[in-house]
This record gives sequence, structure tokens and C-alpha cells, in this order.
Amino acid sequence: MIDFIDMARARNRDAVMKVLRKTLDEDRTKTFTAEISKLGLVEMTRQNVTEGVREIMSRPCPTCDGEGVIRSEETIAIEFERRLRDVVAERPEVEAFLVQINPRVTAEFTGHGSRVLHALEAETGKSFLFEGSEGLALDHFAITFEGTREQVEERALPFRQGDEVLVEIVEPHMYDVDDAVAKIDGYIISVAGAASEDGSKRMVRNDKVGRKAASAFLLDEAGEIVRPPARTSSSRGSARGGRRASGVVEGGRAGERARSRARGRRAPGDSEGADARREAGLHETPTVVDSEPEDEVVAKDDVAGDSSPGEGAADDLQSKPRRRGRRGGRRRSAAKAKATPE
Repeated sequence: MIDFIDMARARNRDAVMKVLRKTLDEDRTKTFTAEISKLGLVEMTRQNVTEGVREIMSRPCPTCDGEGVIRSEETIAIEFERRLRDVVAERPEVEAFLVQINPRVTAEFTGHGSRVLHALEAETGKSFLFEGSEGLALDHFAITFEGTREQVEERALPFRQGDEVLVEIVEPHMYDVDDAVAKIDGYIISVAGAASEDGSKRMVRNDKVGRKAASAFLLDEAGEIVRPPARTSSSRGSARGGRRASGVVEGGRAGERARSRARGRRAPGDSEGADARREAGLHETPTVVDSEPEDEVVAKDDVAGDSSPGEGAADDLQSKPRRRGRRGGRRRSAAKAKATPE
């Protein structure tokens, strides 16, 4: 907005607008100017062709290309599974492959008992081993080595027996209360006697190295192995006793749930409700009056007081256990009807 003041004559205002528009015509940027208002103001718009502050100070994300979302690990693993089948079709003579991918994508193959990996190996007849680090992009995929299974397994192991590694103890061991667990790019190292070192960084020496995990011992400042204290039979017995106790508790809970389900099946439905109980001659709500033992005693007393000694057959029929009808009521027998005085 431009403010032109003290121009009372229309001739002067027209001259100024003519010069302004002529000058703006030389600009390559598209502009639009309105007439001078009664207050001496000129409104003008100009197309912005330069980058904004956000565009100048930032750049699109190289992972998502500025979209703000990326594919999940499961989706990427499905794509990599297809690519591994293509690799096998191109090189059928190779026995095993070493694949470099992000550990979070590797977990999609090795998780749940390696179900996906075993199915892929059974289908292709090849062996696949993985390596990689968290610094790799989620969609990174590369075949770094190929050969026999023994050669690939030797190459795939991140450590060797006897290697000394600086690790961070991240959590206690799930089964051994005296041990702890460290993780390096998804590779698990079980450290003996490190339960008290949770959250600290310690030097360890690998004792046994496997495909997915390793076991190690703590090292002291002199580089000597810190042997964990021997586990006593009492501690092992207490641990087993705790597991048995938890099993008993779980069994008791399961039994209680089963009994509650059985009670739920025996209970009359809400749709039957009070009408069904009224039809059976009972109270609308279950009470102790409706219990079977008391009804049985009352029935026997009535028959004993009102029937004659010669009605033995009626007594025999009366002594039989009563049978409950579909709706929870009692069916009156013919013997009781005869025994009841008119």
C-alpha cells in the first residue's frame, strides 16, 4: 500500500498513477494496482516468486522426500523378501547369502521363532544371514557376501570367541537373576554376573558366539575375568518353587474362570427371567426357598402325613429324585397328586 497525500486535484492523481503503472510494466513479476482512494492510498499486489523463510532455511527430508511418513519395517521386510527370491533366481548356484539391512528390518525375519526366515529358506533351498547397524536407512539392502553356508556363517558373526568389547548393560536377564543383557545393533550378549551393572558400560570378553546371540564375562580394570559367584542349590530351588507357586496360582485362576463359566451356563437367561419362574410356581428372584433339598423334605413330610399305609407304591414313586424342568421349575408327579388330600 502506497500513501500519496496532499493531492486534491484529479489531474495530479492520474499523472502519478500513469507513471507508477508504466514503471511496473518493466518488472517481470506480475503486479496489480488499484485506483487512488479518497484518502490518497494506492493498493497494489505483487506475485511472490522467491522462496520463503522455511524453504531458505530447510530442505526436504531425504528419507520421506518431505511427505512426513515412511514405510513400516514390516512393509520393507515384505519387499526385501521378494528381492531375495529374485536374487536366488538370478544366482541359483550360490548356497548362502549375507544380507546387509537395518536391524529393525532383520527383526521382522528373525522374530517369532524366525518363522518368516525359515519359510523363505525352505521355499528357496538357500540360507540367508543378516548384518547391519542402526545407522543404516530402513530401506537399505545389499548382498555383501555369498558362498557356502559355513563361509557365510563365519563372515556373518559380528564377534569372535575371545573378543573384548565395550558394551552397555541394558536390562536384567529374563531367566538367570544374576546375569544381565547387552545389545549391539540388535545382537544380544548375555553377560554373566552383571545383574548389578544395569545401565552401566563395561568391558566384556566373549565366551561363546552364536548366530543371534553370545555369552560373555565381565572384565575388571586389569583386564581379568570377573567370575560370577556360584549359584547355590537353594537359590535354584527357590526359583523353581516360585515358578511352581505361580503355576498353582494360574491354575487356581483358570479353575475359577471355568467354574464361573459353568455357573453362567447353568443360570437362566435374562429373556426367561421372572416369567419363567412364575410359570414354574417359584419366586421371581432366586432365593433359598427355591432350593431343591428343602422342597424334597417338604414333599416327603406331606406324603408321610396324608397318605395311608397301603399306598406303598405312591411312597416309592415319591422317594425318587425330582427332575427339574427346562425353565427351572419342578414337574409334579402323579403320585404326589394322588397323595394330596382334596
